[in-house]
Order: sequence, then C-alpha cells, then structure tokens
Amino acid sequence: MIILGIDPGTVRVGYGLIEKDRGIRAVAYGLIGDKSKNSTGRLVYIGNEIRALIKKYKPDVVGIERVYFSKNKRTALAVAEARGVIVFVSEGLGVPVLEFSPTDIKSVVAGDGRCDKRALKKIVAMTLGVKDIAGPDDISDALAVAIRASFEYSK
Repeated sequence: MIILGIDPGTVRVGYGLIEKDRGIRAVAYGLIGDKSKNSTGRLVYIGNEIRALIKKYKPDVVGIERVYFSKNKRTALAVAEARGVIVFVSEGLGVPVLEFSPTDIKSVVAGDGRCDKRALKKIVAMTLGVKDIAGPDDISDALAVAIRASFEYSK
C-alpha cells in the first residue's frame, strides 16, 4: 500500500510517500513550493504538483494534517486554502483523504501528543529505517502524517 502524507503550508508544502507492506519504508519525500508566485499562483502550483505526485506514485490514500492555529487567522486561512486544493485534487483523482490533528499524529507516531519537532523527526527516521531526514520539519511532518494514515487505512 502506498500512502502520501501532506503537511500543508502557505509557501511550502511537505510531502512524504511511504510504502507499507510487511514493514514501512520511505518511497519519496520533499517540498512543494514556489515563493516567486502570488498566493493564487502558489495554489495552482501546489495543485499541479500534488496531481503529478499522485499520477506518478498512485497512492492508495492521502493523509493530511488538519489546520491548527490559535493566533494568526490570516495564516490559518491561507493554509486552509492550500489544504482545500490538495483535498480537491486528491479526491478528484479518486484517492481518499484522511485528516488528522497534529496531536493525534504525534500520539500515534511518537507515543506522546506533545513531543517536540526534533523528537518526532528522530522517531520518523527510525520508523522508516533511514539515518536522517534532511531538510525542514515540513518533510518529516509529512512522513509522520503518512505513517499515521497507514494505521488508519486498510486496503
């Protein structure tokens, strides 16, 4: 089973693809983002990149982190727009979408809903059998979402 995990953002979106069979392994991961575009252009770019990932890797399910902001409403709305594009594209291509709160992801993946980013990154790397996950936390967060989705979805 192939699972695409998404950590949505306003300027960049982390993605992580894993394969779950007898174990769990990383297939591909990285960032989607283009700072040069205006907000509408970025949404189109994100949608096109998600579409390309889905067509290339053919995931069985997409897992996405729910928006959680308590202070900055403008940022929350921008992230919600990106999430909307991702959900629209995924479901439009026939791939079901599962949504998880940050606390739920950390609880299931790390055993502690309040663990910090560094601890989560380390646990994700160990779970996937990789030495390190280079790059920003958006990438390891997306892989954590994919791992979380792997426990929820059964083909």
